[in-house]
Amino acid sequence: MKTLLERFANNTSFDDLIESINQVYKDADQDPELRNWFTRINQFIRKTLQQQGFILEDRSNEEWNQIYDDGHRLLRGRYRGHTDRIADEFKFVGEQFDADPQNKQFAESVNKLFLDLGQDENGQTVFKPHLLKDLSDVILPSIFENVRYVPIPRIEYSDPMVDAVVENLVIEGDNLAPNSLEFGSDNYWRWGRKSISSKNKNKVMLSVSGVQMDLRDVSYYIKRKQGFPSITDKGVMDIFMGGSGFSFKVEMETADKARENNAQTHFFKVTKVESDIKNLQIKMKKSNHKLLFNMFKPLLLKVMRPVIQKVLEKQIKDSANQLDGLLFDIKTEADRAEAEAKRNPDPQNIQNMYQRYASAMQHRIMQGKQKKEQVKEKTKDTQVNMAVTQHDSIFKNISLPGGISSKATEYKELAGKGEKWESPIFSIGSAKETSSLPQVGKVTRKPHGRAGGYGSTSEESRGLGASQGINPSANQYDSQYTNAGGLGGGQGVTTGQGLMGGAAATGLAGGVPSTTGTQGFGTQVDDAFNTTGTAAPVGSSGLGSTGLGSTGLNDPTATTTSATHPAHPTGAPAPGEYNTTFGDQNPVFQGRV
Repeated sequence: MKTLLERFANNTSFDDLIESINQVYKDADQDPELRNWFTRINQFIRKTLQQQGFILEDRSNEEWNQIYDDGHRLLRGRYRGHTDRIADEFKFVGEQFDADPQNKQFAESVNKLFLDLGQDENGQTVFKPHLLKDLSDVILPSIFENVRYVPIPRIEYSDPMVDAVVENLVIEGDNLAPNSLEFGSDNYWRWGRKSISSKNKNKVMLSVSGVQMDLRDVSYYIKRKQGFPSITDKGVMDIFMGGSGFSFKVEMETADKARENNAQTHFFKVTKVESDIKNLQIKMKKSNHKLLFNMFKPLLLKVMRPVIQKVLEKQIKDSANQLDGLLFDIKTEADRAEAEAKRNPDPQNIQNMYQRYASAMQHRIMQGKQKKEQVKEKTKDTQVNMAVTQHDSIFKNISLPGGISSKATEYKELAGKGEKWESPIFSIGSAKETSSLPQVGKVTRKPHGRAGGYGSTSEESRGLGASQGINPSANQYDSQYTNAGGLGGGQGVTTGQGLMGGAAATGLAGGVPSTTGTQGFGTQVDDAFNTTGTAAPVGSSGLGSTGLGSTGLNDPTATTTSATHPAHPTGAPAPGEYNTTFGDQNPVFQGRV
């Protein structure tokens, strides 16, 4: 995943970003106060998510303000350099994502696609009806034709009477869609006066034909456990249904309005359902009773065809009624919510039209799940299962010839083998490795960062110093991360003093110009809410000829005195004030700005 993200980031290594984050982890391991602050953050988040009503209490605001102020003191004070580096690293990675040539090309292509779909040659928004024709005449037929095979998982059924398993059901993509679909509508409207009532009626007709089927090498297992005759069979057969195949017609009309003791529950009522099955052929290729089946096959198909048609007609009618009833219930629930909102116009309870329908749909789906659980409880002796692998099967000891689940189980077990992330599953097939792809660029650590590193003369902005036993070298982090070559020695490494306020010649070993004119991202954020009015302009906190500029934001020698506060550095906030804070010192939250 890391390599993939680095490819999208213009082949930029994330090692610098990871090291900057790891540095804060090291700080927390060595500083009990910082470690305790992270623990308090974790506890606060858990209380916010787990304790009901905690976020609405005043003590949650007080606790958050204290946590934020302590974090500001630690992360923007003692460990300012480390947090500045993390912010700059994320900013640099974002810039590399924007600079990636392939990302730019993809964004331009997507933008051009939507412009071509919704705008004319003059840049005006316009509806293009020929696109709908392309969708129905070109795109959808191409999808059905090019989706060659759709495998169906192993289907298993068990009840006290019979056990049955069907496998190797592979539907061809060309048979997924019917060859013909017809829709008709008939409207009747009557206006009457005096003793003649007004009336309107709408009838619709949906006709589907040419649903074909060509299922080959379908494996099956059947065991009749009760009744006569008791039979067990396992075999392979082909099922073919060509020509007009399966067709059906559904006729509906608008439902009657609600009357006394007869409430309306549907938009439509199904008046007629017809179905037909033609050219159905079954060829038994392997069976324990193959001769018996071939003898009775003509009689069996003649008896089964009308039964199958009646079952399909009932299923189509029930499905249409269920869908229509579901839509009517959602509409009724949404209308009830709208009427309730009119009676109680509370802004917190008012929902727009989309929210009302979404809530009604969610409520109806939950009711459907509860009904399914009740039905499942009543039919607990009946099991229906669709197993992708043999591990999911309820008949683990039944293996059918050429079963898809057997092959899927083999591949799943193969995927768990191998060393590291690679497994033998990647070597399936005989195709050669693609050689026409462009050469992948090498992931590298690119020069970036601040010329002077992320330290200063102040111990507060570098972290706990060597004198406190945390960092063995006072300059180990100050200047090793420079724009002269990323992390590493040779360029931008201090000679022993780091940036300690001395001359530039003694501060940097080489590779950094005398002036930079740049300012770190974290400093710019602080300047945005500087309460002392002494925010340094961009470029004023760069490295000058005398190390850190005397008017820099972190210069502890430059001081100022106000009527309410004693002398304090001009580059830092006054005591009790912060440059950037969401705590109790924020002037906007306190109403002072």
